[in-house]
Amino acid sequence: MRDNTNISLPDPIYQINISHLPDFDMADYDFSDPKEMKKYFFDVERICRGSRSYSKQLIPFLREHVDMNKCSFYENINNLDTYSLKIHIHHTPFTLFDIVETIFTKRLAHRESLSPFMVAKEVMYVHYNMMVGLIPLSETVHELTHNGFLFIPTTHVFGRYNEFIRQYREYMNSELLRAIELAEEHSKTYDFAKETKVLTMGMVHIDPSGAYSFPNIEDIRNLMQNKLDRFDSAHTDIILGSEYEMLSTMDTTKDPNKKQVVEFVKK
Repeated sequence: MRDNTNISLPDPIYQINISHLPDFDMADYDFSDPKEMKKYFFDVERICRGSRSYSKQLIPFLREHVDMNKCSFYENINNLDTYSLKIHIHHTPFTLFDIVETIFTKRLAHRESLSPFMVAKEVMYVHYNMMVGLIPLSETVHELTHNGFLFIPTTHVFGRYNEFIRQYREYMNSELLRAIELAEEHSKTYDFAKETKVLTMGMVHIDPSGAYSFPNIEDIRNLMQNKLDRFDSAHTDIILGSEYEMLSTMDTTKDPNKKQVVEFVKK
């Protein structure tokens, strides 16, 4: 049996002595490139969502103790009895991406570490202090919200998102602040029946009369047959023409069968 305890090294052995290791100063991200910046923010998001403190502790806590296991619009849709129905915990009025971008701007201004893990740590800090807005949504409602077809009033979200704005206002994007102000104004006159009309179930009948009339099936059949006949005729003429040129130059003196074929084609 092979002895794995004794390892024989090649002879001779060359030794390299390193007296000084240079500092690693290569940046992982180029913050002057908008694409790199976006990738950086998405990486921080991925670290947050994949962390144990978020996926294994915060989310289960919200589901079990804050009743975030059912859709806020369809309470009969929940994942209490089965996990086949997904309930997403949605960030609003600002997204997780907005939180990451704001915290990055704050840390950049204060010359703090911009390591994705350190930024993610502060993002989780504001989550654990409930300085965010959260609401549970079913998969369909969540998709409608992201596509802009469904408005969620700021008065119906869980969390102290205003505290986040108070502490980080000077680092927040002006467009984001304006969007939050408009959302809060619209929430004051929120009409549930009107805003959730997109969720109303019903049969939809499309009447195309006047806009389009189907052609007669016999006319379509005749048209297609004419096209096929013209195609077959043109295709045959091309084949016979090429074969005629080839057969005209063929030596048929030694093969009587070839001679008969050539004469037939020429006719």
